[in-house]
Amino acid sequence: MDRFANIIAFAGLGCFALAFALSGLYPYLITASTRPEASIAELAQDVPATFHELKERFPVAFAAAHAESDAALTARELAGMQDGDPRHDASEAAWQAAYARALQHGRDRYVAEGCWHCHSQYVRPVSNESVRFGPVSTWVQDHNALQRPVLWGTRRVGPDLTYEGRLRSNDWHVAHFLKPKAVTPGSVMPPFPWFFRDGWQVHRRIDPEVAERTGLSADTSYPLPGVYDTQAEAESALGRAQQELPSSLAAERERLFVTEGNGLNQDGLAMLAYIQWLGTWMPPENEPE
Repeated sequence: MDRFANIIAFAGLGCFALAFALSGLYPYLITASTRPEASIAELAQDVPATFHELKERFPVAFAAAHAESDAALTARELAGMQDGDPRHDASEAAWQAAYARALQHGRDRYVAEGCWHCHSQYVRPVSNESVRFGPVSTWVQDHNALQRPVLWGTRRVGPDLTYEGRLRSNDWHVAHFLKPKAVTPGSVMPPFPWFFRDGWQVHRRIDPEVAERTGLSADTSYPLPGVYDTQAEAESALGRAQQELPSSLAAERERLFVTEGNGLNQDGLAMLAYIQWLGTWMPPENEPE
């Protein structure tokens, strides 16, 4: 019996030593390859629509997180400019800088929150994992600065996140951060209320005729983008929103009001940007293996 216990103990220690060695050897091998490792700046060259959307949905938190956000113009702002306008190039550079910062911050938060304990980032060639999570992972996908150290994970309490990016909307992830069970019944993931900030927000009541036709309360409203730190700031935003409405929509102005609100903070924005990036990057196809 003692011999059997010793065999089990040595086997366990051997497996741990092998795993420890491979965890250090694998990153070294891919870093020592002939292909240069992609930097975060290179990863941020292609700014996705999901990140652009964050500025429109959470303008106050986005501006606080990215000092150059005024130069990062939305598609609507760019549409009115002529070709060759220097603000086009300045806008693209501002977006890339903001995206690079968000990816680094988001990955740091992902590690700090311990997300890698429950979510792996490596699809293994066993147990039909490719059916559940996507193609089997290769070293090429890990050959970038955001995979230092590589986040294989220790277990799969939650699904593998190798290809999670852009599979779901930003709204889904926001709801999942706040109340995981509301979007994934039976989830054991804890909520992350510290990814959100309380403040004041402009709301718009729905049209009384719409409320009557749909059976909703006449007090039903929906928020306009932007959660402000003070009520005064929200009141100022209310005034700007009312002024932007044409005279033909004067009735709409009366439906706008200020109330308490809640939205993503800088940490939440960065985490969302990182999650939406996962699995979306691959090196240029013309580079040799």
